[in-house]
Amino acid sequence: MKRLTLCLLSLAIGSPLLFAQKIEVPPYKKETLENGLTVLLMEYHKLPLIEVRLIVKGGTSYDPKGSEGLASLTAGLLRKGTATKSATQISDAIDFIGGSLNASAGADYFTITSEVLKKDLEKGFELFADVVLHPAFAQDELERERSQRIATIAQSKENPSSIASICLNKTVYGAHPYGNSTIGTSESLKKITRADIQTFYKDLFLPNASILTIVGDFDTGPMLDRIKNAFGNCERGTPRSMAFEKPAMHKGRKMVIVNKSDVTQTQIRIGNIGIDRKNPDFFAIAVANSILGNGFTSRLTEEIRVKRSLTYGVSSQFPANLETGMYLISTFTKNQTTREVIDITLAEVKKFRDEGATAEELSKAQNYLAGGFARSLQAPEALAAQISDMEFFNQASDYLTTYIQKLKAVTLDDVKRVAQKYFLYDDLVMLVVTPAKDVQPKLESLGKVEVVDFQNVIN
Repeated sequence: MKRLTLCLLSLAIGSPLLFAQKIEVPPYKKETLENGLTVLLMEYHKLPLIEVRLIVKGGTSYDPKGSEGLASLTAGLLRKGTATKSATQISDAIDFIGGSLNASAGADYFTITSEVLKKDLEKGFELFADVVLHPAFAQDELERERSQRIATIAQSKENPSSIASICLNKTVYGAHPYGNSTIGTSESLKKITRADIQTFYKDLFLPNASILTIVGDFDTGPMLDRIKNAFGNCERGTPRSMAFEKPAMHKGRKMVIVNKSDVTQTQIRIGNIGIDRKNPDFFAIAVANSILGNGFTSRLTEEIRVKRSLTYGVSSQFPANLETGMYLISTFTKNQTTREVIDITLAEVKKFRDEGATAEELSKAQNYLAGGFARSLQAPEALAAQISDMEFFNQASDYLTTYIQKLKAVTLDDVKRVAQKYFLYDDLVMLVVTPAKDVQPKLESLGKVEVVDFQNVIN
């Protein structure tokens, strides 16, 4: 067990001087049960809360071809009934103690979480274990969940932002599973059977492919006993081996116009393949991205929103997964100013690549990110997520202790180097959701144009 001590340098309000603020993260214990379940226990006695978080390797990237949405549907049904409790009984029980109990499927893993007051630990943990270990996957609940998801897909056709994001994922990732819609399609959902879900659950929900993290106001010894009693008898298995061919970087510029004739504002997405979670330039990219497009003082926000009032929001991001990620710039504007916004965005990227950042921008970005990191460590939920991900993504044991130092170690040369390498300008997928007949003539000089109907994007 190690005590993690972080030194955060924060910018004093109204002063250019920096001061040192000491942040202490409680120690945590790692234990591996005989069946392979990894357990992380962090005592955190500042609040009378206990956060329980289980992550299971799998997620939406494990959806079989033609059964897209299977992982999401499986996760959605976990708390919809067990061998001894109905969905209503589960909801009533967790609501009665004022707790939370949720399940979801991300690209790389399932997440099941619960938060309860210390006094309600026994009941809360019992419910959590029951949902994880004994899901019923009742046919009536499956039909209800399926219908709700198909209705959500239909509603998404009227949401230009959803259309843009789904289409960009498909275009950038191609055949890679990261390009699939998390929720699936109407057709794939209709094909999924209860037996499919039961098999998927049995194959993936293995103790030796799972990490159970608990953070909160408890004593480690009794908590470990509680975990062994609940999960120690689960049988280990052979995790599914999934080998994905990395998606290729898009070369040159491609313009995709998703035709939706009734929109008055154009959704704009610009992107390409980005980075995975263990990229060695992670910290330099984070600082550089903060300067270009992350936050209210970023260059893109200043040029597009503040100076010209062409949008209410614009951002650049590097969402990263286990296998790979995306380089993404996202914004929206009036149809009439679509080309203007794209031109300004590209000009700012080029300027950033060519000139790098200023010392003032570097310092501001480092302090902004350091402050956000510090705030993220103040609640059991966030702490559980941090140490769970450290374990899942096999990050260095000093990841938390060196986070601030690595942010501060980023130099102006580092920013310029990663800007030229990762903040792409010539190789881009540019996608807009807009009335094609009005906007297409203004965009044709930007790259090879492909026009698709929005009805064919979400199905």
